[in-house]
Amino acid sequence: MLSRVADSLYWLSLNMERADNIAKLLSVRTISMLENHNLKIKQDDEWEELVKIAGDLDQFQQSYSQCKRSSVIHYLAFSKENANSIRSCIALARENAKGIREIIPMEMWEVINELYLEIRDFPTSDVTIEQLNDFFQKILEKSFQYQGIITSLMPRGDSYSFIMFGKHLERLRKLSRTLDVYYHKKIAARDNIDSVNYHYWSAVLSTVSGYESYLQKYQAFIEPLQVVNYLVFDATLPRSANFNAERMMYAFSKLQADGVTDYSRRLYDTLHELKREVSYESLNDISISLHDYFQKLQTLCDEVGNAIMDTYYLGEISTL
Repeated sequence: MLSRVADSLYWLSLNMERADNIAKLLSVRTISMLENHNLKIKQDDEWEELVKIAGDLDQFQQSYSQCKRSSVIHYLAFSKENANSIRSCIALARENAKGIREIIPMEMWEVINELYLEIRDFPTSDVTIEQLNDFFQKILEKSFQYQGIITSLMPRGDSYSFIMFGKHLERLRKLSRTLDVYYHKKIAARDNIDSVNYHYWSAVLSTVSGYESYLQKYQAFIEPLQVVNYLVFDATLPRSANFNAERMMYAFSKLQADGVTDYSRRLYDTLHELKREVSYESLNDISISLHDYFQKLQTLCDEVGNAIMDTYYLGEISTL
């Protein structure tokens, strides 16, 4: 496979996953605003945490004087200046898809193009929370269509492996950052702590699409450490850290059918280190603080990403 094609497949997948993750964050937050009538929760609702999860707080603070609902939604969803906004990610994914239309299923191109046109034409001012929520839901529906097309139509060859690299690397990276930000949020001073705890961790699970499956496994009992154990170590959950590390290792093994070579050794070693870090029985087996652990996972994700680019000569397209 040409490096140009592999490059486009990888960044197409990574940017589509990034847009999906941001849409989930914003969707869960807007639904919470529509459903939540606890004034104490509303008062303490911090939009800054969403920017922290996106990893763009420094850039955000350079562009906006206040971290409030309108500025955060604009920055994460619609900003042309933010390379990680939903709009920018979809535009980048579309540019990558345009150059490899002969490689990907026609239906994939159509979904990405429709998604781009939808977000391009959406009014970014004078919209209600209900309209924003409907918009984020449309993005998520298109994302499900996109994922379904990959699963149903793409041959399990090299193209599929590069798509898996981008998808699962970004999914694991955002999961570790989400848990790092959310787990350390202070809720002890709030009224009715049990109720707030349930609402809060339900939102965390919904943000990473794990709410329904968690309840199926643990019934109605939501406990913070148990939630984190589930999202990090459960080998059957498609969005767990363990599952995503395993899928990246599988993609690597398919690409390297002849075994590990000198040029792929670094990627192999880094992937195995990441897999070891997400294969404990529980958080009780970790010898460092949770913050340091999540930071380590993010660092390993960055190292895996760099190793993928170096091994297969990839680089990101920058034209919107």
